[in-house]
Amino acid sequence: VFGASVAHCFSTGWIPSLAPRSFAASPAAGLAFSASGKGLELGTQGGRGKCLGGAVRMAGDSMSGEILMVDEWFKKQGMKVSFENLGGSSWSQNYKYKADNGKEYFVKTARQSAAKMFAGEALGLLAMFDTKALRIPEVLHWGDDGKRGSYIVMEYLPLGGRSDQKALGRAVAKMHLAEPNCKEAKEGKFGFPVPNTIGGTPQPNEWDDDWVRFFREQRIGHQVKLAGDRQLQDIWKKVCDKTDGLQSLFEGVTVKPATLHGDLWSGNIASADGQPTIYDPATYFGHHEAEWGMSWCASFGGGFWEGYRELIPEDQGFKKRRALYELYHKLNHYNLFGSGYYGDSVSLMESLLR
Repeated sequence: VFGASVAHCFSTGWIPSLAPRSFAASPAAGLAFSASGKGLELGTQGGRGKCLGGAVRMAGDSMSGEILMVDEWFKKQGMKVSFENLGGSSWSQNYKYKADNGKEYFVKTARQSAAKMFAGEALGLLAMFDTKALRIPEVLHWGDDGKRGSYIVMEYLPLGGRSDQKALGRAVAKMHLAEPNCKEAKEGKFGFPVPNTIGGTPQPNEWDDDWVRFFREQRIGHQVKLAGDRQLQDIWKKVCDKTDGLQSLFEGVTVKPATLHGDLWSGNIASADGQPTIYDPATYFGHHEAEWGMSWCASFGGGFWEGYRELIPEDQGFKKRRALYELYHKLNHYNLFGSGYYGDSVSLMESLLR
């Protein structure tokens, strides 16, 4: 997928073979971009630090704020395209575009800004790609369409059923063990350069050097606040009081920032050309165990866990922390889809009190 010349910078899209000197950009809110002959660098407004991508920088030295419809963007690259609708969800639609040069592209559109919907996905795919552990689709462009919507263009992968489960488990473990591509994460901080979404729910990612505080406040606390339910608030307070703010759940465990997919369930796992692939992420840098919060909906079998545990053995206390990590996603499902997930959320909180 990515060649050596591809920019691993946190920017909007760029196709080196088509536009080596300029690119269309739609900066996310709260981000500060700088362009120079050495390439594009991304910082964050307000002095929160700088997060650079991999060692390869962009070759271009100019920046355009041009806003284009997705068909106009393809046209600007010199391509005539046709497309088919692949369906979607309540927050995005998926399309397969085919260009007159025979290449195929995957396009997602949304009725919100690129900053809200696709900045995080683009940067998440880049972060996972940089681990060199799995087949990750190449991100080519993301931006606003000028009509209160947005889109992301990426490589179209010929998806098939899952690859060998053991191979998938080992590949995910390699991703978790790889050095993060972000300066803050390399320094031991948890979070991500931009907020993103988990399904259609905003997911905050402010950097924090304390994992327990990060997860307590920006994950569970955030979802409980969104729910606005007194019973959930009361039980969650009891959990925090019982566990010393969740600290007791992590006794004897060293937590380091790992590159996480963040929403790893069956619908986001497949194979491409025989290689395990994952996509549609809600990526951030966090505890590797947090990846299993959606395992109730991922159908991981014995082969998967055998492959994963060969590289990352199970830490003490994992079973109880697994309930904590599942709680985040069950609360999110409650906030997205309603009361069918309320009982599970309460039960998981109560299990943390035992």
